[in-house]
Amino acid sequence: MSAVSSTSSPPSDSGRRAAPLGRDFSLLWGASASANLADGLVRVALPLVAVELTRSPILVSGVAVTGTLAWLLVGLPAGALGDRLNRRVLALGAALTRTVLLGGVGLLLLTDHLTVGALFAAAFLLGVGEAFFDTSTPAMVPGLVPRRELSRAHGRRHAASMAGDDLVGPAAGGTLFTFSKAAPLLVSTVCHALSAILLWRVRYEPGTAPSEAAERRVSLWGEILRGLALLFRERRIAVLALWGAGANFAGSLTFSVLALYLVAPGPVGLDTWGFGLLMASLGVGGIVGASYAGRLAARMGELRLLTLSCLLMAVDSVVLALTTRVWAISAGLVVGAAAAAVFGVMTITALQRRTPDSHLSRVSAGNRLIMMGGTALGGLTAGVLGESTGDLRVGFTVAAVLFVSLCAMRLAVPEADDEVGPPPSERTP
Repeated sequence: MSAVSSTSSPPSDSGRRAAPLGRDFSLLWGASASANLADGLVRVALPLVAVELTRSPILVSGVAVTGTLAWLLVGLPAGALGDRLNRRVLALGAALTRTVLLGGVGLLLLTDHLTVGALFAAAFLLGVGEAFFDTSTPAMVPGLVPRRELSRAHGRRHAASMAGDDLVGPAAGGTLFTFSKAAPLLVSTVCHALSAILLWRVRYEPGTAPSEAAERRVSLWGEILRGLALLFRERRIAVLALWGAGANFAGSLTFSVLALYLVAPGPVGLDTWGFGLLMASLGVGGIVGASYAGRLAARMGELRLLTLSCLLMAVDSVVLALTTRVWAISAGLVVGAAAAAVFGVMTITALQRRTPDSHLSRVSAGNRLIMMGGTALGGLTAGVLGESTGDLRVGFTVAAVLFVSLCAMRLAVPEADDEVGPPPSERTP
């Protein structure tokens, strides 16, 4: 578990008809949506499988964090390779790898041969595949749609992501788990296979400027450093990334141990089916937030909206700390997920408008790495707090305090420029 000038939708003429996003974007959207549905299934299945194998808060939160740790290790190299190689081919390889991996884990679970160690290994390798997929596919969007439609394209991608990852996937995963523990994993295998088929049909040939020929001779590490330098050169984007990392840290204090809190014998006492439905509340909020992020930013202003988002995410943590009433927890999850989705849409739009195509994967990977680092640290902290205090609500309370404190990040964000900047092809890194 992720703000206008530079980050909101560009001013548009109300009389201008929206340009079609095209066949190839539709195929990419379908591939991403299918992969996100698979991620939603796995998001519910892995914690439930972990709870079946162990009741240790450290081990359960560790399974949730392991995929994030994979991002920390391979995210930047994956981004550099995405700028050096064909992004479609990398994403296709990641989809095929996750297809084979999840099929194998499902079979181990069916035959009662799955161990905690194997579950950790699977979570790590899935995280590696996600790193390559999620740094390659967003960076393909500017090559498939008109630049003025980036906000709309990413809004659709993010809404589909939340629908699969946080709404349909968790609800279906919890339901399938009640019939067979391996069912969510096997269905996610089919979803990744479908994603690979759709990616195979996408026509994507990134342009390569003659001046990039010399860059191709730079070492992989050198390319990574160039991408990070470009990320931190734009102070507004860098501050938003750090703000997002703090929000992810606070959110992970809650979500990495949520299965222990919600599923019996935890305090809320849900069965696995109820857990899946409750987690689907995240998708409802995420879809709403992704769909209205641009319009809200245009009306409220970026800084006010980011500050409000932190306060709303704090409300979610407060609800979890104060009550075990399912309806209240569900409402809190909806509100928190909507606020988190606003962060995601605006950040990726700002980043892509100010980054040349030759550096998109690296800069996206650096941005994601900073945020995922916050997620990993929050998950580890949640496990330690839960193990040492014996009360998961301590972590929820700390999360609420952190969310409120993060409102002060507003003071560090520089004033927005009046223009969104020249097209990436007209800028030099």
